[in-house]
Amino acid sequence: MAEDFLLEIGTEELPAAFLPGTIEALRERAKELLEANRLQYEGVATMATPRRLTLLVRGLEEKQDDFVQEISGPPRSVAFTAEGAPTQVLEKFCARYGVEPEATSIIKKPKGEYVCLRKVEVGKPAVVVLPEILPSWIVSLPFPKSMRWGTQDIRFARPIRWIAALYGKETIVFRVGDLESGDTTRGHRFLGGRNPIHIEPLEKYGEILEKNKVVVAPEERRERILLQARKLAAEVGGELLEEEDLIETLVFITEYPVAVRGKFHERFLSLPEEVLIAPMKGHQKYFPVKQGDGKGLLPYFVTIANMEAPDMLPVQRGNEKVLAARLEDAKFFFEEDTKRPLEDYVDSLRQVIYHKKLGTSFEKVVRIEALAGFLAERLCPERQTVLKRAARLCKADLLTQMVVEFPELQGTMGGIYASVSGEPAEVAQAIREHYRPVSSEGALPESLEGALLSLADKMDTVVGFFGVGSPVSGTSDPFGMRRRTIGILRILLDKDLEISLPNFVEKGLECLDGRVKKEPAKVQEVVVDFFRLRYQQFLLAKGFPYDTVEAVLSRSFENVPDLYRRVEVLHKMRSEPDFEKLILGCKRAVNILEQAGRDYGYTGPGSPLRESDLKEAAEKELFTAAEGFAGKMAAGESKEYERVLKGLVGLKGPIDRLFDELMILTDDRRTRENRLALLRKVADLFQWFADFSKISL
Repeated sequence: MAEDFLLEIGTEELPAAFLPGTIEALRERAKELLEANRLQYEGVATMATPRRLTLLVRGLEEKQDDFVQEISGPPRSVAFTAEGAPTQVLEKFCARYGVEPEATSIIKKPKGEYVCLRKVEVGKPAVVVLPEILPSWIVSLPFPKSMRWGTQDIRFARPIRWIAALYGKETIVFRVGDLESGDTTRGHRFLGGRNPIHIEPLEKYGEILEKNKVVVAPEERRERILLQARKLAAEVGGELLEEEDLIETLVFITEYPVAVRGKFHERFLSLPEEVLIAPMKGHQKYFPVKQGDGKGLLPYFVTIANMEAPDMLPVQRGNEKVLAARLEDAKFFFEEDTKRPLEDYVDSLRQVIYHKKLGTSFEKVVRIEALAGFLAERLCPERQTVLKRAARLCKADLLTQMVVEFPELQGTMGGIYASVSGEPAEVAQAIREHYRPVSSEGALPESLEGALLSLADKMDTVVGFFGVGSPVSGTSDPFGMRRRTIGILRILLDKDLEISLPNFVEKGLECLDGRVKKEPAKVQEVVVDFFRLRYQQFLLAKGFPYDTVEAVLSRSFENVPDLYRRVEVLHKMRSEPDFEKLILGCKRAVNILEQAGRDYGYTGPGSPLRESDLKEAAEKELFTAAEGFAGKMAAGESKEYERVLKGLVGLKGPIDRLFDELMILTDDRRTRENRLALLRKVADLFQWFADFSKISL
């Protein structure tokens, strides 16, 4: 009879950042463990609080599945004599597996009849298997960082203090280090009492913890946090300023969340919103409260306490006092920083080391300015002045007291201080936006100047670190190269910026001015390949088939928005009836060229295609069709990719007629090479768009 299985690993407080990934890893690894050990189950759920990781397996069968193994032996003709008696060959085979010849059977295979031994390993009870497999599995769970404690020779994210393991009503006993599992859990550190709590019955696990002030399910804690906090914000006529990263942090730093509203002095509202939000959200993990119309903040905040008390006023007052001190500091920093124009901070960047192999932050600013100018010259010459000014000032806020105290405000404060200093609004906005996107899916720059400045900054970082080392290895990416390359690709797509990515990389290397010790051409190749791989993964994540993406990216990698349009149109074309004609037409031309290479050593036209040598109607027809298609593309239709593909489909008929009516690889060399030159011309028209040989029909 199937029963539920519960495993709870009690620990010292786990970092909130560890828990989302750990819950997922716990779920997936539990499935792998159960399946590897032939334990059938209905479902797996995982939960976590700062002090516990919980695995709940629903409907775990009481015993393993039997393991049946069929072992092939010698051929029947070798295993038995003509009279049917076992031979020495069969006896040796049986002795190896500890059975008698009578235990074997005969099976038919394509090559004849063979002896077969069917071994059955009877499944063991789950209560026997679980203690055998759980100890090593628990300590193998992955964490960003792990530690040892006491005299233990095991590693875990934090010291393990208790383990509860139950299968139905039965306790599963095993040891991890010097700790033995049992049937008890712990309640809230302060509200749940000091004594261990028996989990009885198992199906009441959540209710038992709730009575001891622990909400074990993260989804339920999230719901309580938002319900309570939104209610408190609404009571003062406001709305909660909700950000997913803050909500997730609060979910995983609490076991019993209780919302408390506090207030700060209205005089702080004269500060920029970002200056108020940073200490509330970043340092104190408070929800700011915004006005109902969304046009500003109210002088309130909501904090989430990890406890409940008869009187929560002391909690409120304590949080108000801490925030007041933080806001006083922020006000002081802001007032001190704005006593000087932003330009005054730039020269001091000469004293700030950006990276020992890449120079100072001032040198980085010079490179960003050059790259921004490179982009502006090609994309928007009229904005060069604004963009270069934004580039010069974009890192100046790194030396302000506000950014030193709140690093997450870099760029944001630069934009604010630029406005206070009287810089044009376009300059201020570009500075504010130039770190975007800060994550693979983060918000993109809204202005063109912000987009170009972000591209320049990110490209300098990418080519710089590739130029002086190997910044990416396996899962290791300490300088965020993957995130930055995805950011560059997303910006190019979002703003439809048609620029040669290899040329942009080359300019970035040129701006490093001797700091790259490797061969620049080789670094450029590595960086472009890195971009190509990221773009391939990006397109696959969009749902485009692998062979469609590969067909386009394998031909060229220059203009990112253009490549996207090609992939998009080719993908759309695949659902149309003419698509197979398109592929077959291209492949037929390419195949004969490859055959000519094998049979005649043909590598390409030895001489130009001679129209005068095209005597037959079929070859003239194909030449005329190809020339007409090439002429349309030259006249401006080359970017109308749907029309291009349909035009290529139109070449299928003349190609087929050429093959049906004429011998391409004729013995006459002049005729053969001229017809091959015609096919090469046609194949080049196809492969200008994509490498259709990569497409699977």
